Amino acid sequence: MNNIKAFILFFGTASFIFYLFTFFTVMMLNVLIEKRLPVKYVFGVSGIVLAVFYVLMFSGRGFHINFLWNLSFYLAVLIMYVLFLSVIIKLISLPFHFSPALNFIILTVSVIFIFVHGFYNAAKLNIKTIDITSEKISRPYKFVQISDVHLGTESLHFLENIIARINDISPDLVFITGDLLDDDNLKPEDIKLFSKMNPPAYFITGNHERYLQNTDDFFKDCKVVTTLDHNRRYDVFNEEITVYGLEWNRNNVMNKRSEQAVYFDNIETDRKKFNIFLNHEPALYDEAEAKGMDLMLSGHTHNGQIFPFWLFVRMRYKYMHGLYDIGNMKLYVTSGTGVWGPFMRVLTENEIVVLNLLPLK
Repeated sequence: MNNIKAFILFFGTASFIFYLFTFFTVMMLNVLIEKRLPVKYVFGVSGIVLAVFYVLMFSGRGFHINFLWNLSFYLAVLIMYVLFLSVIIKLISLPFHFSPALNFIILTVSVIFIFVHGFYNAAKLNIKTIDITSEKISRPYKFVQISDVHLGTESLHFLENIIARINDISPDLVFITGDLLDDDNLKPEDIKLFSKMNPPAYFITGNHERYLQNTDDFFKDCKVVTTLDHNRRYDVFNEEITVYGLEWNRNNVMNKRSEQAVYFDNIETDRKKFNIFLNHEPALYDEAEAKGMDLMLSGHTHNGQIFPFWLFVRMRYKYMHGLYDIGNMKLYVTSGTGVWGPFMRVLTENEIVVLNLLPLK
């Protein structure tokens, strides 16, 4: 019952905010092009837009039609940018006395530019290189981190490109830090693409794997990828490196606590070794550092993905994107290798992260 009440509250609040946002967008568009649309029509248009949004979203998700599901996000993004740009263009136009027609042309060109820029950034793969030193290793290592690929929003062809880039980099290890999968139509055989990847990899689930069905066995028959979860919380890579991995928020059957809450309870690290901790969300960093982790790798934030959403992500996460020092531990939060929802990135980029671990001389 509490879950139902929470859903109703969330759904009602989200609907009200979306409707209010749409209402002000239509009003501001009226001001920009100097039309005198009656308020009752503004209410009506806003209601129609809200209805279209939910038809696209629920039909897309309910019938697994990704095009309709993604179209609902494009509609929301379009409304957001029309509102912001209308306000900015109107303020700029006041001292210069732009005509309504010119205002509308500037708005249209600006929206088109933002969407084209967003599509281009979403399709592009960037290599981010980071150097880290440690006195615990005797030779250099090269690691690659990918995260938030979101197969479903992204295509299998996109994954092929990622694997090809990884093979070109030739790392010692690959870390897949969650939200690789994002489509119920995906089958384990689709992930056989990873058999083409030369280096071994470790995989942990993110929140989107938990939303799907039967994702635990996707890498069961894949000799390249090792899954770290509640059954295997860590794996010894060699005499110098151990990799630890936390799966996303599975409740512990014995004490009803989440996997996050119990993860470190029965783990004792060898502090002479270089210990790497994989956690999809940039959380538990203080606990990881206290347990003797040397490097923590996370994703989840997308670095906001679409400006100005990064403002809300910044309010939620202390460490949103980049390399951070947490006591004796390094934390890297990637912006992600793919996108979720609208196939767009505005003022952010996809990245494949190359981590060079070097001996401290």
